[in-house]
Amino acid sequence: MKTRSEEKQYYSITEVSDILSVKQYVLRYWETVFPALKPRKHNGNRRMYTEKDINTLKTIKHLLYEKKFTIKGANEFMRQKKEVQQLVLEFERESAPDAIRKGIEEAIKILKGRI
Repeated sequence: MKTRSEEKQYYSITEVSDILSVKQYVLRYWETVFPALKPRKHNGNRRMYTEKDINTLKTIKHLLYEKKFTIKGANEFMRQKKEVQQLVLEFERESAPDAIRKGIEEAIKILKGRI
């Protein structure tokens, strides 16, 4: 049996709406307020979502509906999560002792910004 990712590269807004159990107008609104969400547009401005877009939407839905974040708070959380992921990538590229020190310092800066 094929998984969703083996079947298609792009999904229409109707399909994504069904997958996430969210109305289409909600998905369109989220596009306007979440910079991380940029689906491709094909033929007559039809939105086409990738697996990455769907995962981003799942994160947004989780933060808003289950964790009760505000839109501003969800945006900030996603931005900080991206910064931490970039730090981890940098950490993996650098030598261990220097990277550990630098990574800890950067993590402290990010965490101080949350408080």
